[in-house]
Amino acid sequence: MKTTMVVAAALLASQVALGEELPVVVEENQTVVQVNGMVCSFCAYGADKALSDLDCLDAADFGNGVFVDIDTHRITLALRPGEKIPFREIYKRIEKSGYDPLTFYLRAEGRLERVGEKLLLTDSKSGQLFSVAAFDSVPLAAGAVVRVQAHFDAEQVSELPEGEAVEITIGRVLSGSSMTGQKSG
Repeated sequence: MKTTMVVAAALLASQVALGEELPVVVEENQTVVQVNGMVCSFCAYGADKALSDLDCLDAADFGNGVFVDIDTHRITLALRPGEKIPFREIYKRIEKSGYDPLTFYLRAEGRLERVGEKLLLTDSKSGQLFSVAAFDSVPLAAGAVVRVQAHFDAEQVSELPEGEAVEITIGRVLSGSSMTGQKSG
């Protein structure tokens, strides 16, 4: 029994050390990037320095708008309200500093609109356009007004034609109406 508990604790510690199994919570006016390769305070400093002069950052948060957590391998960027998230620029800067951006996490709110085969979400605060590729939770219908937390594979950014909408997966509906018209929260 004692051996089992020690093994379970070691397994949990290794998952936490790798940033696995920890939920990503994105606060309002933030984006979070899961990064591979950041393992020390020197890594954190390099990533922080590479990102800290982005025009979209709210320097009042985290001292310069950037928080690097080497325990979870995540970078949180505080954004000025209403700013579009420059995913391509963030991706390039992280990559140039020697790390692999894996996943972007964001919040968006606005009305879902069907355009041809695509379900689009235009953020009502920034005007940034997202293409909804999938739902991890309750499916939503065109016309729904939602506030969501979403994510997408960072590799998509490097291959995305300029001006095209990023394809997001909605992980959580923070508020809004679903296909059934019920409120989600």
